[in-house]
Amino acid sequence: MNLSPNIELKSKLEKPEVIGAVITQRKNKVNLCPVNWQVVSSEYKSPMVVCIGLSHGNYSREVILATKEFTYAYPSQEQLKDILYCGTVSGREVNKLKQMALQFLPAKKNKCPILKDAVLNFECTLMQTVEMETFSILIGKIEIIHGSDKSALDKIYALGGMEYGVIEKVKILQTGRT
Repeated sequence: MNLSPNIELKSKLEKPEVIGAVITQRKNKVNLCPVNWQVVSSEYKSPMVVCIGLSHGNYSREVILATKEFTYAYPSQEQLKDILYCGTVSGREVNKLKQMALQFLPAKKNKCPILKDAVLNFECTLMQTVEMETFSILIGKIEIIHGSDKSALDKIYALGGMEYGVIEKVKILQTGRT
């Protein structure tokens, strides 16, 4: 692939990227789609939202547009193998849950379940969709946040190429804004 120097630089310097999971449910069929394009808003903004980018042909996008809800989760490092598997097949053709060890729990508000043993789960209702040429940005209002006993350092990251890992240490550079 002939990438311009700026795109090569972007690809090199934007990593690591946290890997999230979008969980949907329609007609009792649960699906999980890994994503690494997402933004979770600050707790200082109201309403708190999750923004995710999904391709136009994506099955999870189709389900979210139909049901108007989803769960967004930060999977833990123990779940990496199953999360990566979910990114290799479409939920439209395959029941992914039969092929993996991931477990789900009922949500409190939405029909979409939450991912058991994830670092965090956000139950979301679809607020807005922004259509781009090849993908959509789906904006979900966070209705309920489910925590766990996991550390923020248990999240998994795309490191570039086909490498995945965790961040083992955080170095505090400053406390406060002044």
